[in-house]
Amino acid sequence: MASDLLGIGTSGVLAQQRLLQTTSNNIVNVNSQGYVRERTLIYTNSVGLGTGDMVSERVINAYAQAEVRRDTSAYHAAGSRYDQLFQLDSLLGDASNSVGTTITSYFKAFHTANESPSEIGGRQTTLSELSGMVDRFHTLSAQLDKQSDTINATIGDETDRVNSLLNSINDLNQAIVRTQGSPEENLMLFDQRDEAIRQLSEKMEIRTVTQPNGSMLVNMSTGHSLVLDGGVAQFKVVPGDPDSREPSLQLTLGKNQASINDKDIGGAIGGLFTARRDLEPAKRELGQLAVALGDAMNQQNRLGMDLDNELGGDLFTLKGSQGLPYASNQGNGAASVNFVPGKGSEVTTFDYEVRFNSATGYEVFAIDGSGQRTSLATGTTPPATFEVTGHGIEIDLSGTPVAGDKILLQPTRNAAANLEQAITRPEDIALASPLKADKGSQNLGSGEIALGGVYNTGTGSGFGTNTLDPSAPQVIKIDGSGNYEVYDKNNNLLGVAPASSKGKNLMAALESPLGGPKVYADPTQSPGYEFSITGKVEASDSFTLSYNKDGFADNANGLALAELQNKELVRKNNNAATSNDKMTFNDAYSGLVSGIGNKTSQAKTLLQANEAKLTQSTAIFESVSGVNLEEEAANLIRFQQSYAASAQIVNTAKTIFDTLLSSVR
Repeated sequence: MASDLLGIGTSGVLAQQRLLQTTSNNIVNVNSQGYVRERTLIYTNSVGLGTGDMVSERVINAYAQAEVRRDTSAYHAAGSRYDQLFQLDSLLGDASNSVGTTITSYFKAFHTANESPSEIGGRQTTLSELSGMVDRFHTLSAQLDKQSDTINATIGDETDRVNSLLNSINDLNQAIVRTQGSPEENLMLFDQRDEAIRQLSEKMEIRTVTQPNGSMLVNMSTGHSLVLDGGVAQFKVVPGDPDSREPSLQLTLGKNQASINDKDIGGAIGGLFTARRDLEPAKRELGQLAVALGDAMNQQNRLGMDLDNELGGDLFTLKGSQGLPYASNQGNGAASVNFVPGKGSEVTTFDYEVRFNSATGYEVFAIDGSGQRTSLATGTTPPATFEVTGHGIEIDLSGTPVAGDKILLQPTRNAAANLEQAITRPEDIALASPLKADKGSQNLGSGEIALGGVYNTGTGSGFGTNTLDPSAPQVIKIDGSGNYEVYDKNNNLLGVAPASSKGKNLMAALESPLGGPKVYADPTQSPGYEFSITGKVEASDSFTLSYNKDGFADNANGLALAELQNKELVRKNNNAATSNDKMTFNDAYSGLVSGIGNKTSQAKTLLQANEAKLTQSTAIFESVSGVNLEEEAANLIRFQQSYAASAQIVNTAKTIFDTLLSSVR
């Protein structure tokens, strides 16, 4: 009996000792990252005397753990995206970076210059503001590029961390398999592996499958294998195709390689790719604004006369860009894109793709922000240069492509960075109108001649080199019937506008002969100007138009330049056929800023929601697998008492043995 009692007591002491050890381990690791609460199961001895087998195991809910990993990926995806958008929103919201502020200052300077168009001071201020605006476009564009570079560098760093975690998980799998015979010895390995998998879920969305041998397979949410029996995959950052500035991820497992869609990654890396996609439209919108503003200012300045009595030239230089060939191309075809002068308001934020169905046949597609392709034009070469109607761009093809080759064009991506100042002299700002209108000194009527506008001073117009062409309309005479006869400089009759026109828009009303066809189908192109005669006219009254050689004090074109600020000249949607498809320069920049602000706000809301989900799923998991100090303290007391009781049994058995031995002696 004493031997049975001693065995029972000894087994009890050992059992309680094991339980105390497990409890102590739980308490010590309460703050250890990745630690899962352990418990020791005690089984009754097979003969019913004392304790038998003792097994230590982790208390874990696999479903709750999978939920934590899922929510961890979503939280870090939202977090990394929000961090980048917050930086971008702060960048655009900073007044020192605001292009909108410099645009306002630039146009304000025109108003100052228009007050004294003959003075150099106001022109110099305008030129300085022009330079400052160009610099601001360059600075903001460079900052956007810098943030893109930062995102790409971070993607590279995170990818290296992912590869390290995958290797660690694979090593831990092998260690767990080697110690599978005594699982109580490898509980720490399970904890380490779970923590590595949790860290991996921060970087990307994953799925896990537990194997019978204790190892764990790890896959992407798309099904791509990352860790499997006997192998581990690795990620590699590779240059984008065709845009090397937008790197992508490639997955390598053994001899197999697969390109990974960045929309399928999830986690912090997926959030970085999403942030990069959020950033790209801002670059193109900024470039679109630069093109629309620069082109509008160029065209209007060309319609005026500078301080040297010469027709105005371009204020800005708008550079095109080279196309990017795809890596799979077999030929040496190339393409470049330029902006069509006078059509800056048609320019979109789209990218364009030229696809070759033969060595000479091509098709042009527009690619919107969502990646959707729309066919715009088809044709053959030569000619090698053609305009994409309704989009304000001209494409030039060269080289020898092969059927199936593709070239990507990004007209506005770097347009803000490529915007340059074309003038260096304040005298080159064309504030004056190139036309001067006068009424005859002998006129009997009260009629006045008023310019309707100058629309074209280039090819096809009535303008020569800093002069009016002698064959252009220059003299208006009122005949006996009140009709408006229009003559050139050499007194050749060009046509007659009927009295019924009341002198309004005479170039559009001009007929040859009276009652016959219109002289000018489109006066905005030829002669390129329009005028009206108001008030009462009398027979033999005359009016003249001439090149404004003394226009240094004239600000007619300067007012038109200043008014461009209020005109809707930036395309704001995809359909140019709609009635409300344009916006002002300031509205365009405000839309850019508010668009990023809205995305940032949405990203913050999503982050907060995902944080709440992660907190909830973590709490559910911790309620089962986490260490509860109060519970462990209670267990500690209970197991200590049991230990003491078991020890008392041993002492009792010892006393019995001692008594028996003493009686024998």
